[in-house]
Amino acid sequence: MNHRIRLGPIAIFLVVIAIILTTLAVLTLSTTNADKVMAERFAFVTSVRYELEAEGQQYLQQYAESAKAGDRIAGNKTIEKDGYTLNIRLTDPDAEGNFEISEWEITKNWKAEDPFDNIWKGANQ
Repeated sequence: MNHRIRLGPIAIFLVVIAIILTTLAVLTLSTTNADKVMAERFAFVTSVRYELEAEGQQYLQQYAESAKAGDRIAGNKTIEKDGYTLNIRLTDPDAEGNFEISEWEITKNWKAEDPFDNIWKGANQ
């Protein structure tokens, strides 16, 4: 009895499966790396925002203490840290030292990159 095993279709099937598994592994690694980078960026932004909030709260406490004591300090404050800005605007205190927060906004100065910035603009430039 002569048994003949044909490996052609099985070998092709195994190669296709290996290619699919390799592709999925590469996609998993690249997605994991992208998630890590985004998590690090988010952590940085969150820590900067919390630091700005803490400094703003300290200023708010100083303003409240000075308002109760009858002293006058500026009701507008701008705090900057790592490209982020906290703008605080407070109303003037009344006779009892009460005031309101009219603005408390965190912004980031952002400049869009010009996609045509690296195009040659001529010999004179």
